[in-house]
Amino acid sequence: MLKFKTCSAVSLICVLIGLSGCSSLVKDPDPQEYMSRVKIGMTRADVEDSLGPPDGNWGPWHSQCTEYGFGKQGADRYAIYYNNKSRVVYTEHGACSVAKAREVGLR
Repeated sequence: MLKFKTCSAVSLICVLIGLSGCSSLVKDPDPQEYMSRVKIGMTRADVEDSLGPPDGNWGPWHSQCTEYGFGKQGADRYAIYYNNKSRVVYTEHGACSVAKAREVGLR
């Protein structure tokens, strides 16, 4: 009985050590690798199929901008600007902005 408890305890410790080691192997995704999938002319549906749903939507007017966050708590932001046909017209490393929307002809 004592041998069984000792083996069980050792097994549990090994499992816990193994699981804690795995968590250090999980890395944040590389934002540049993810964003390189987005091409001008892609539809919003194509972008979401490739990157998943956006972390934020912005722009109640005829065009829209979506944001994807990477890093700790999504602090590293990337913006994707769409025209009125939901096609990508511009991407940038940064948050959505009215100034950039005007610059690319969306506002």
